[in-house]
Parts: sequence; C-alpha cells; structure tokens
Amino acid sequence: MKYRYLGFTLIELMITLLLSSILIAAIGKVFIDSGNAFRKQKTLSYLVEDGRYAQLILAKELRRAGFLRNRQAVGGQAGDLFTNDADVLGSGVTLALGEFIKGSFNSTGFSGDTFNINYLVFRYQLNDTEDLPVGASPFDASPCTKNIHLTVGEDPALQNIVVSLFFYVAFDNATNSPVLYCKAKRKNLTDPTKDVTSAATPLISNVERMYVLYGVDTDSDNSPNQYLRADQVASANWVKVVSTRVFLVLASEDKSVVYKTPSYTINGHLYTVNSAADKRIYKVFTTTIAMRNKL
Repeated sequence: MKYRYLGFTLIELMITLLLSSILIAAIGKVFIDSGNAFRKQKTLSYLVEDGRYAQLILAKELRRAGFLRNRQAVGGQAGDLFTNDADVLGSGVTLALGEFIKGSFNSTGFSGDTFNINYLVFRYQLNDTEDLPVGASPFDASPCTKNIHLTVGEDPALQNIVVSLFFYVAFDNATNSPVLYCKAKRKNLTDPTKDVTSAATPLISNVERMYVLYGVDTDSDNSPNQYLRADQVASANWVKVVSTRVFLVLASEDKSVVYKTPSYTINGHLYTVNSAADKRIYKVFTTTIAMRNKL
C-alpha cells in the first residue's frame, strides 16, 4: 500500500522563509521611516512654534523703539528723554544722548561655542497707564516687561517714564542649552525713586544665534538705504536707524534627527555646525521690523 505525504519540501521552506524575511524587513523599514518622519515633523513644528513666539516678542517691543509721547513739545524730544545711559542693563552697550537703539557685534562671529553674536538694546517712552498698568497680572504684559509695572502714583501722562530693553543669547548651564533672554528697566525721569530693573527673563531655549542688522536711513526719506551690522554703523547714524532685520537660529533639542551634518544660511552666508556628531534640525527665522515711531 502506497502512502502520499503532503507538505513542503526543504527548498520550498527555504524560499518561503527568504520571501517572508524580505517582506518583514520591508515592512519594518517602512515603519521605522514613518516613525522618523513623524519625529522629524514634530520636532520641526516645535521649532516653528518657538521661532514665531520669539519673533512676536521682538516685533512687539521693537516697533515701540524710539517712541516719544510728544516729540514736538518742549521737553518732549529725544535729547530731553533719552539721556546718556552707560552699560545698559549690563550689556556693555552705551546709549548716548538722544539715541534710542544700539547693538554690539562679536567679531569672533560663528566660531566655536560663541552664542553672544549680538547684543541689542533699545528704549521708548511710555504713552499711558495702559502700557504697564498698576497692579496688573504679569501675564497681561510682555514677558520682558512683566516685572516692571507702574506703581501707585505713577502716570506717564504726568511723568516722563522711559523703558529700556536688552535682548541677548547666553548659555544656560541648568538646561545645557543657549537661551534667548531679555532684561528690562523702567526709568522715571520725574521721580527717580520709582526706577525699577528686572532680572533676566528666559524666553526660549536652543536659540543658537541671534544676528541683527540695522536699517539706516541716510537720505531722510523714512526708509532704510542699507542694512548694517552693529560694528558697521557709524556713531552718528544710530539715530537714523528706522528698522531692524533680526535672524534667529533655532536648533532642535533632539540631537539625532537628521543623518547629515546640518548647515544653515544667514544673510547669504552658509554656516556648517562644528560637530560632526551634531544631527539636530536647524532653522533660521528672519523678520524685518520697521520702527514706526521713526518713520
């Protein structure tokens, strides 16, 4: 009596295993690639959110730079209210008489771990009590001015009050990342006992660079003729600055997002990160802010 055995031969099993392995590997690669794409997209969305937030804060404050409540009145001009201020908020930058904005440029540029490429300081006169209302919640104001609210008895309509701001990037050892900071002070020219200075306020972390160009109006037509770094602006031309162009370079917190060594471009110049092991996402945010009070 003959028996028939039903099943697979060894060759058929080997072919089946090979095809299954290829299929599993392909599915696994698709799964891994999808996960990496999702992680990269999520990281990029966080960067965009942080970058827009920083731009919003800078634009909100810079648009007020140079504001004078009544610059045509006696005692209401820049030379009366914007007095000489040495080492504004510890920045090392001096705002001379009549100047409302100034910066410094670190000539070492983008080498090494130098994060303080630019220091930016500017000031403006308060218009009314709505700018920094007495007793308001800190959340009602800009993060930079939340700790310098007016006190009881202060009224910008009756007193000359000037706010100064300082933006810079510095390394924070606690978070092990460079952070965009701001400092602020309120100077009451009528009653100096009311002067208030705030501590440094961190805005966002992982800001690798802040690069600032100043739009100088050299022919008095209320528009910038050229954009210059702080070290390129002549001393007499700081009062002619009518706009700024701010570049912020943000990096992802995750250091293994991309495969190639990343690079970025600022103002037409290409920069490559120093460490080959750095596989973060870098994104440059650029905004041009007109100082409407000077136009």
